[in-house]
Parts: sequence; C-alpha cells; structure tokens
Amino acid sequence: MFDFDFDDIFTPILLDWDKKNYRFNRGEKDMHPYSISSDEEKTIIVHNVLGINKEDLKVTKEKENGTTYIAIEGKTKDSLTKREYSVSSRFALNEEELDLSNIKSSMRNGLLYIIIPAKKPEKPTKDTIEIL
Repeated sequence: MFDFDFDDIFTPILLDWDKKNYRFNRGEKDMHPYSISSDEEKTIIVHNVLGINKEDLKVTKEKENGTTYIAIEGKTKDSLTKREYSVSSRFALNEEELDLSNIKSSMRNGLLYIIIPAKKPEKPTKDTIEIL
C-alpha cells in the first residue's frame, strides 16, 4: 500500500550521543551551579555562568531585612541557536567575618569567581586610663 520506508524519514543526521565516553570534571553543574571555598584570608564563590556574556552579567551587593547578599543576574541570547541563557542567584554574606568593602570578581571559561577577603582581626589595644 505505502511504498516508502519510515526509517528513511526519521533517520537523524547525528546517530547518538555516546554516553559511555562522556567525561566532564566540573564541580559546578546545572543542579548545583556553584561552589564555595574559604580559608583564613578569603572566601571564593565559583558560579557556573556558561552561555552568558560577561557584558550581560551583573554582580551586586544588596541589603535586605538586615542581611547583605551578593546577587548574580544575567541573560544572553545566543545568536547561533537563538536560545536564551540566564542566571539568577544570590548568597547571604557573613558581615562579621568578611570584608564586604573589598569584593572582587572575574570571569573565565564560563565560570564567575567572586573573591571576598576575610576581615583582618583587630590588633589588641591597651590604653591607660587616668585615675581621678
């Protein structure tokens, strides 16, 4: 009755993805897109922002209900695939332990690095108080 093969119509150009040979070593994945590491000198937030252009990304420090946050926002439309990539995250910061006036950030290889120095402990002081 029909003189054609359905397999010819539905044969994809790319046959299949070889899942057995897939290896990707990155701690920041889609379901857990960040990692945080700390030592006595600094805290580093590493956030996956793959697909988002640096100029479309905004990192802000904001205060809400007495808590300070680092907020990450960005959206880029890929010109080739016409897909939109976006990110929206925020992290509560410990103001007692971190120097929030010297936060730095950089981006490379699809990862955003936010570096927050630790507060330097105050040196003990000793003042003589006059006895009246």
